[in-house]
Amino acid sequence: MKRSDASATSSAAIDEIERLESKYKSAKTDYYRYVIRSEDKDMLSKMIKIPDDWDNYKTRDGVRLTDSIKQRLSDIKRKMSWELKLQSLYIIYITGIENVILSLFQQREIEKQELKDAIDSINNISIELDDELLNIKHLLLTLAKRSISDFYYLVSAYCKFFYKKNFHYESDIRIVLNEFIRIINQQVQFSNSIRQFKKYELEISHFFQSSSNELGWRLNEFTVKEYFEKENKAMKIMEFNRLLKELFEYKNMLRNYFNFLKYYYNETDGKMFRMNFIFDSLKQKLEDKKISNDTFKTYENIRTSFIHYRTAFDIAGIRVFGNREMLYIDIVHLVYKLCKIMEFYYLRNMKYDNLQNLRNEYLVYIEKEIAALAD
Repeated sequence: MKRSDASATSSAAIDEIERLESKYKSAKTDYYRYVIRSEDKDMLSKMIKIPDDWDNYKTRDGVRLTDSIKQRLSDIKRKMSWELKLQSLYIIYITGIENVILSLFQQREIEKQELKDAIDSINNISIELDDELLNIKHLLLTLAKRSISDFYYLVSAYCKFFYKKNFHYESDIRIVLNEFIRIINQQVQFSNSIRQFKKYELEISHFFQSSSNELGWRLNEFTVKEYFEKENKAMKIMEFNRLLKELFEYKNMLRNYFNFLKYYYNETDGKMFRMNFIFDSLKQKLEDKKISNDTFKTYENIRTSFIHYRTAFDIAGIRVFGNREMLYIDIVHLVYKLCKIMEFYYLRNMKYDNLQNLRNEYLVYIEKEIAALAD
C-alpha cells in the first residue's frame, strides 16, 4: 500500500473511532439528562414530603407513625439529601477528569484550559479526601452503579495494570490521582516532542527512496554518506542517539496505554462486563415493570454505542493509535529509519561496539515489531 493510501486509510479509521466515541458520550449525556435527572427529581419530590420537624406534623386520618418510623424516615431523608448534594458538587469534577485521562491515554489534542481544569478538579477532590474519604468512595461507586461515571473502576484498572496489584481505595486513591496529575502535566511535553519528531522525520526523509519492499522505502546510502560529510558527525550521532531514546520511550508508553485501554474495556471484568451486568439488570426490571421502556432503551443506546466504538478501536489496532500527527506506526518507522542511518554510520566508521549496542537495544526489537505490524 502506498504511503498516501495508508495515511488516508489511517485518517479514516481515526475519524470513525472518534465519531463513534462521540456518539457514545452523547448517549451517556442523554441518559443522565433524561433518566438520572428524572430519578433525582422523583426522589426529591418524595423527600420533600418528609418534614424536617415532626413536632407540628399532622398525619392523615387513619395514619399512625411511631417514633421509630419517624426516625427512620428522617434518616432516609438526611442520607438521600446528602447523596444528592455530594453528587451535584462532584459530578462535574469526576466526569471531567475521567474524560481528560481517557483522551490523554489516546494522545488526543486537548486545550490547555481543559487540562488545567482537570488538575484543579483532582486537587479539589484530593483535599476533600482528608475529611470525606469513605463518603467519596460511596459516591464513586454510586455514580458507577447509576451509569453516570466509571471513574472508580478506571482508577482500579489503572492500579491493577500499571502497579500489578489489586486496588485498595483507602491507600491507593491519592497515589493514582497524583499519577493522573503527572500524566496531564506530561501532555505539554509530549506535544512539543511530537513537533520535534515531525521535524526530524522531514529532515531524514530524503535519505529514503521508494521501494517495492513491504516497507515501501529503502535507505539511500549515497545520500547518507554525503550528509555526514557535511555535518559534524559526532554531534549529529549524539543528537540521533538522544532522539532514538526519546522515540523508543514514547513508543513503549503508547503501547502501554493501548494495552491498558484494551484491558480496561474487556468483557471479562472490565467496562464491557459492567455494562452487560447493568443491561441485564435493567432488562429484568423492565420485565418486572419496575422501569419504563424508554429508560431501558436509553441505556441500551449507551451500551450499543460503546460496543460499536470498542469494535472500531479493536479493528483499527495499535497501528493507528496515538496522536494524529505521529501515529504508533509512524513512530515505529521513524525509530527504524534512525536505526538504519546510525547502523550505516557505525559500519562505515568501524564502530562495532556502538553498532552492537544499537542492535541489542533497538534494532532487533524494532525489526520484530515491524514484521508483526505487517502481518
